Amino acid sequence: MHITSAAVERAREWDQLVLSEHAPTDSSFRDPPPDEDPWTGLARSFAPPDRAEEDLDPAVPVIDTYLDKNDTVIDVGAGGGRLAIPLARRCAGVIAVEPSPAMRAGMEASISELGVDNVEVVAETWEDADIQKGDHVVCSHVIYATTPILPFLEKLQNHARKRVTVMLRERPPQGNFHELFERLFGEKRIPLPAMPEFRGLLESLDIKYDLHRLEDRPHGEFRDFDSALRRSTQRLFLNSGSPNATRLAELMPSCLVPNGDGVKFSWAEPQKGWLVTWSTQ
Repeated sequence: MHITSAAVERAREWDQLVLSEHAPTDSSFRDPPPDEDPWTGLARSFAPPDRAEEDLDPAVPVIDTYLDKNDTVIDVGAGGGRLAIPLARRCAGVIAVEPSPAMRAGMEASISELGVDNVEVVAETWEDADIQKGDHVVCSHVIYATTPILPFLEKLQNHARKRVTVMLRERPPQGNFHELFERLFGEKRIPLPAMPEFRGLLESLDIKYDLHRLEDRPHGEFRDFDSALRRSTQRLFLNSGSPNATRLAELMPSCLVPNGDGVKFSWAEPQKGWLVTWSTQ
């Protein structure tokens, strides 16, 4: 990794996008943060597959092609163990770095239930984690809102003896909620950086990478109205029962259309998934 002047400028642009996207939410529109972990109630969406590995994350087979059985993996922002646990079956061990108590509780329950004994859970942010190096560092859908981005990437690079792998969407996962925000508050949102910006940043760092297209994932789809309202309330950083949340509940029926047995936003689009990986040797 070469920190060029072009890379510094790309990183500055990334950081500015994050700050600009956060500005409206962090000022007059966001409710006071609740006491509970914001991932409470969402952690189950990030659970690993069962023993038969049905619903295996499509990134796992791709990562596996780069793994040796004696390798160690660091999973940065491991969530509920969706990658960490199946990867642990394919390598010597996984260090799962996860700051969210709700996510860690879900992951630790899955580790126990599935009988996995080679996952070490670290209760820290990546920036604060003091851990040993691994052979591979993986980071799945974490960096959209990361700032400053350059030190974060440097730490990924410096902790990987062999390889870094990052998963991103073509557009940020929050993108399908921007239209809802605009309808509720009458103000445009600036999207967070995603895959196009990340590729530009890697190229400015002179990093030669492999790129894999992952399957599209549905987004903006929900089991029912209550699920849609609950997820939207969380994604817009509102507290249930607040004036803004009440207005959102009144708005939601006009934003949803039938989708099989469930509902989805009328503007919902599938998310294109990407896996980008590079050697550190």
